[in-house]
Amino acid sequence: MKLDKLVDKYYHELNENDLYIWQYILHHKRECQKMSIKELAHNCNVSHTSILRFTKKIGLEGFSELKVYLKWDLMAKSNFELKIIDNTYHEFIETMNMMKERDFTNIMEMIDQAERIFVYGTGVVQNHMAREMRREFIYANKVFHPVGSGTEIDTILNNVTNKDIFIIISLSGDNETSVTLAKALEGLHVKRIGISKSGNTLLSKYCDEMITFKYEYFSTGMADIRYSSSGHFFIISSFLFLRYLEYLQVKQ
Repeated sequence: MKLDKLVDKYYHELNENDLYIWQYILHHKRECQKMSIKELAHNCNVSHTSILRFTKKIGLEGFSELKVYLKWDLMAKSNFELKIIDNTYHEFIETMNMMKERDFTNIMEMIDQAERIFVYGTGVVQNHMAREMRREFIYANKVFHPVGSGTEIDTILNNVTNKDIFIIISLSGDNETSVTLAKALEGLHVKRIGISKSGNTLLSKYCDEMITFKYEYFSTGMADIRYSSSGHFFIISSFLFLRYLEYLQVKQ
């Protein structure tokens, strides 16, 4: 069984530290396969016992077996499977159906009543979505403010009020920065809308509302590169805008 399948199997038993460790391993498999347990712990900002606990929770004997699984993952023949086209098509259809049929009244009211709307994305595609939301909603006289990382977030947190809202976009829903931001905003009583994959993610625990979608990582057929389609983000952005126009029409 591949590592990602093991993590999916035992996901409900993993805590925040475990998920941060997994996110690091997932995106640095080749480097992790060569690391000692102390090096991995240092890079994840956890203790080496946390690494050991993580391996036990996903059904492994210890760190050595984790490295064996990493080696198997990296050695596995990487082919693009044609069924991925059908799978992605059905994922997009499911996301569009959800955006069409779901009751978005509460989210629309949050957007409509907010004095300021900030949008934070955890990566390149998520930041593109934030800018796309700004472009679309300006046609409904709503200004969305994409937020950068680092000192920009700190400055906004020092000035944000409970009349503002934050939209936090994270593919995994377990990104450390996005979860930390959601926690901080919760403490400031600022309303939060999360956008991420479906499931019991850490982000979902700290947001007032979640918009989720199903996606699947797949092999590109090039070395150990794995990919997931970014189309969901832009489907959600476009439908949110359309649903907001619908909300305004009904409100009149």
